[in-house]
Amino acid sequence: MEIRPYVAPLVKWWWLIVIATLLAALTSFLVVRNQPPVYTAYTTLIIGKTITDPNPSSNEFWLNQQLTSFYMDLSYRDPIKEAAMKELGIKFLPNYVVKPLGNNQFLQINVTDTNPLRAKLVADALAAQLIKASPGATMSGNPTQDQFTADQLTKTQAQIVQTEAQIAQKQNDLGSLQSAHELEAAKQDLQTLQDKLSLLRTNYASLLANSKPAVSNILEVIEPATVPVKPSGLSKYLIIAIASIAGLALGTGAAYLLEGLDDTLKSPKDVEKVLGLPTIGYLMDLGKRVEYTSYVGDNPRSTMAEGFRNIRTSLEIIGTERSLKTILITSPEAGDGKSSVAVNLAINMVQGGKQVILVDGDLRRPTVHKYFEIEDRLGLSDVLKGSVKIESVLNKYNDGKLRVLTAGAGGGEDSPDKFLTPENIDYLFERLKGMADGVIIDNPPFLISDTLLFASKVDGVLLVVRPGATTRELARLIKDRITTVNNNILGVVLNRIPLRQVGYFSDYRYYMPYYYNKEKDVPKDMKKKLEPVKKSS
Repeated sequence: MEIRPYVAPLVKWWWLIVIATLLAALTSFLVVRNQPPVYTAYTTLIIGKTITDPNPSSNEFWLNQQLTSFYMDLSYRDPIKEAAMKELGIKFLPNYVVKPLGNNQFLQINVTDTNPLRAKLVADALAAQLIKASPGATMSGNPTQDQFTADQLTKTQAQIVQTEAQIAQKQNDLGSLQSAHELEAAKQDLQTLQDKLSLLRTNYASLLANSKPAVSNILEVIEPATVPVKPSGLSKYLIIAIASIAGLALGTGAAYLLEGLDDTLKSPKDVEKVLGLPTIGYLMDLGKRVEYTSYVGDNPRSTMAEGFRNIRTSLEIIGTERSLKTILITSPEAGDGKSSVAVNLAINMVQGGKQVILVDGDLRRPTVHKYFEIEDRLGLSDVLKGSVKIESVLNKYNDGKLRVLTAGAGGGEDSPDKFLTPENIDYLFERLKGMADGVIIDNPPFLISDTLLFASKVDGVLLVVRPGATTRELARLIKDRITTVNNNILGVVLNRIPLRQVGYFSDYRYYMPYYYNKEKDVPKDMKKKLEPVKKSS
């Protein structure tokens, strides 16, 4: 399994991931640093008496569960809250939650506040108000009445026991009676005692039903609140850590999202898939410090020089199969670094023993002269107009192995369309081919009409693409336009690859050993920059 495509978005968008993580951490820190610690007090109540009943019924459990839901809703009503505030003498209640504990008759009141004592008092006050609102509290609210009921229950119970004993005695006496009159009188006394026992039992049941132990809809505190000593909730450090992880996840997701929405060519696989062309070169982005410099000439043993040697070798292999003396270098857009590729490729070919002519074919925005720090007064435009000879405007370097034809002043008042004709370009290339082993032409981006004309006359076209900048649609358009005038596209050079992403844009790492960059390993004749020699007249 190839892991680099999955890691590449993280490498490319590392700064976004870092910013998202730091921003989340900083935001959470600013939010929680001034927040005081909070404390939570708990009060637990029980509904009904099923827990003390040795033989509770399923209906009682079901009723208690329904009452739990009722009291939970009642606890949030204004009468309960206002009564609790009035009892404590406060104008507001801190945050509190009333919830059942499991699927039973327990009810817990959780009060969270910055003041631990106030949290405890509010929990107790809410519990007290719920108890007062229950019917059981009303029925057992008078201690005198409760004591009277208890006394009556005891007295009635004693009368029931006494009456039952009298009935048993009467039933025993019936067996010893002989007279019919006595027997009838005894039966009447027995019936009177039985009626009395029935009445006593009815009274006892009524008293028992109205006593506190028999009430089902009743609330009692089984675990009163205590003053909390430790803060509740997550610690500040944990909150910051969680926020940082969330920021990291968000940044990572954004990186993959942006990469998925990115419709640009980013790798050799994209080039092969979209354009069907080989990638013959990988060149790093060395930044502004080497802009408009012949880096390969100054650093022939550098990693960048090795990249150009790979391009040169690929072109030499292609050249063994067909004539390849004139090579046009172009790109989809400005800023892709085509001029830098053209200049350094020409220098690298000279280092390989070739005689090369470098032509600045960008008549509208010429830049080749900046690399060699020469004037651009006379050049290609003047040759095409026929006002000067080619030999007189060629700038010689490295003992004449490299010659540079700048763009010139652009033809003065004349538009390039007047002298940039197929006949003039044919004549130009015929002359240049006879003067060197290879001709490199730096042309504008391919959407400029000048490049179409030059491309129709060269032996091959080399397309410079900047990863992450050229869209797939534009790349297809460029290929189609090149194919209409020249079906010999040599390949693609991926240029200005960020140093940190080089390994993800090639199928191999071409980093050179460190000793290639050491001054002592560079031959003396290669330490000097390419210095111009006197022009021939």
